[in-house]
Amino acid sequence: MTRRIRFVCYPDTDHPIGGVKQIYRQAEILKLNGIDAAVLQQNPDFQPSWFKTTATVVDINSYLADEPNAARDLIVLPETWLKNVPGYLPGIPKIIFNQNAFYTFGLEGSCESNTLELYRHPDIKGVVCVSEDNRRLLVEGCGINNEHCHVVLNGIDPELFYAPSIKSKRIVFMGRKHADHLRKVALMAQNQPEFSSYRIEELQRMNHTQMAEHLRDSLLFLSCGHPEGFGLPLAEAIACGCLVVGYHGLGGRDFAVPHLRSVEFGDLLGWLEAIRAELRRFEADPRGVIEERCLASRTIQDQYSLQRESERCLEVWNHFAQGERG
Repeated sequence: MTRRIRFVCYPDTDHPIGGVKQIYRQAEILKLNGIDAAVLQQNPDFQPSWFKTTATVVDINSYLADEPNAARDLIVLPETWLKNVPGYLPGIPKIIFNQNAFYTFGLEGSCESNTLELYRHPDIKGVVCVSEDNRRLLVEGCGINNEHCHVVLNGIDPELFYAPSIKSKRIVFMGRKHADHLRKVALMAQNQPEFSSYRIEELQRMNHTQMAEHLRDSLLFLSCGHPEGFGLPLAEAIACGCLVVGYHGLGGRDFAVPHLRSVEFGDLLGWLEAIRAELRRFEADPRGVIEERCLASRTIQDQYSLQRESERCLEVWNHFAQGERG
């Protein structure tokens, strides 16, 4: 019997968080393919405003009233819920959806000493992550069974994230992890004449469509996310034909290395030098650089196509929903 799959995603939050969108995306793909999958929310009327989804949602009280049981249910928990495993619906099979393996031992700065013991809890039937880089850390570092640690793909929507033939002289970064590094770089750049014809902008919280519009318009994307389980903003910037400078975030090593001018973490002068080098390269051959970026866009769109995302999603979750044990 195929179990019904319930992705835990509460408390409800309407802030743009990539991992939340990907939870809804997995449930959406499964639903489209006839699998009983839903997102568990806190409130029945909650709906994220910054992205569109057709995923089925169920509030936690309604789910509990439906008498969950081990024979028909599979619970998917985020990696940050690991410590809740022993007391959360005990006996019901669980998968850890680890979207940032660098937070496996707790959020940044913490180290939960019983992490590896909890990953061996009998309720946990396997682990799903979002990059091969992260899978290696979980298997080779944390000792998770190789046969029961799987990777799903973060698909890139080609109707939103594509490379236009014309770019504005905009340099953008997101106001998220380590944005303070780039605020300092932007201040320094203001005093240097070779940056005078470019605008360096911090992108504030916005919906998915608006983010795609900004990336398509911008010449250069500064990637300050670190550590990342995957690094979807960086992948989407490459798909939009941006030059990219900065941190691959470790998880981005799956895809970013051929396209990224890398900067050592925290190296403010390195940031300035790398941005300057990319701008000079562009100014020396604008047409050639745009053609190069269009090729990079097509490459990453193929590597992380929605079709491949869907195929991997079905393969991985069906493996567990059919009752196979990790």
